[in-house]
Amino acid sequence: MNGTPFKLGTFAKSDGKPFAAIVLGESAVPLADAAKASGKSGLTTTDSIQGLLGEWDRNFATLQEISAVLEKDKPGATSVSSLTALPPIASPGKMFYAAQNFQEHVDEMIRAGMSPKEGPKFTGEKSSTAPYLFLKAPSCLAGAHDDIPVPSDVKKVDWEAEIACVITRPAKRVKVEKALDHVAGWMTTNDVSARDLQIRTDRPGLRSDWLNGKSHDKFAPMGPYLVPKAFVKDHMKLFIRLSVNGNVKQNGNTSQFIFTPEEQIEYASAILTLRTGDIFVCGTCGGVGQGTHTFINVGDVMETEVEGLGKMRNKFVAEG
Repeated sequence: MNGTPFKLGTFAKSDGKPFAAIVLGESAVPLADAAKASGKSGLTTTDSIQGLLGEWDRNFATLQEISAVLEKDKPGATSVSSLTALPPIASPGKMFYAAQNFQEHVDEMIRAGMSPKEGPKFTGEKSSTAPYLFLKAPSCLAGAHDDIPVPSDVKKVDWEAEIACVITRPAKRVKVEKALDHVAGWMTTNDVSARDLQIRTDRPGLRSDWLNGKSHDKFAPMGPYLVPKAFVKDHMKLFIRLSVNGNVKQNGNTSQFIFTPEEQIEYASAILTLRTGDIFVCGTCGGVGQGTHTFINVGDVMETEVEGLGKMRNKFVAEG
């Protein structure tokens, strides 16, 4: 493999104008500067990470060549800490989320009354079931260090630390064995949730209100990086950790997935065509606030980290 491992990010300086960058260590180099300085003109675009996805394999090979040149000189490099991190993929088409995909999370939600106690209990045996996915609005994306407003009518804001992947070329009825051929890389994210609005007491027969419980503004912080899959040795052996005000709440591992990301991609692509830029958020481990009836307050700071993918730090503030 040519070049050193790199990450990709979307950032803004003080002028607020977003730019795509290649990140080596703690230095971000605008893609436009990196391509020009390296003499490598093979990228389909330098304007956005999303614009690279459709021809990902070819663009990744060029990015490897660019990273090799940047080892010697980093023109226009800026410390990541001095930049505003924006969501790596600015305008995803669809955002799929896996519901209750860790057994410990299944169990804690049953204890908390968010899942029916009657009927057969799901024990992680997959032969009689399939992944359970829901959609979250792309408009609720937020940057890795953005403040998150607490809606005035929400009393139980909760956290869900998760790993996400982004789709490259379209896929329809893709099999598990080929699913990763349609993935560019991995990101840290959080499925922030409004638990008091997630179950509709006025419509008990319908139970979950996924829109009202999940898609408030900035309820999907993501980033700060997209880490190409080639640099993630095993996406099924990564720790997922979350703390609130420095107190660890979640400490799990992707090895605990009930349904793997590949199985989720197979399931979803059998229903509808996956498009370039679609995102899969693959499930949270145990330790969410609902499990202990402990929720976010204005002023709380939530830190979310997935091994090797970067750490987010989001403060909750009063709405408007």
